[in-house]
Amino acid sequence: MKVEYDRHADALYLYLVSPKKKKVWKSQEIKPGIIIDIDKDHTILGIELLDVSRRYKPCDLFEFSVRQEPAIAAKTVIRQRV
Repeated sequence: MKVEYDRHADALYLYLVSPKKKKVWKSQEIKPGIIIDIDKDHTILGIELLDVSRRYKPCDLFEFSVRQEPAIAAKTVIRQRV
């Protein structure tokens, strides 16, 4: 998994699958400003969030957890330097 933030576009993209492995077939806006990219098998490849700075406080924007199933759990915290 990879996360990218584009400050100029104010957009965050969460890569669930490497773009080198799969190609986006279709993008679908599931809620205003939240877009999912899917492949031909209907697998979600990534999630894009628009207008991120209006949706989240800066301290919330870069803090998230990742959990792997079934036995291994990992927590990742990324903090923005001001």
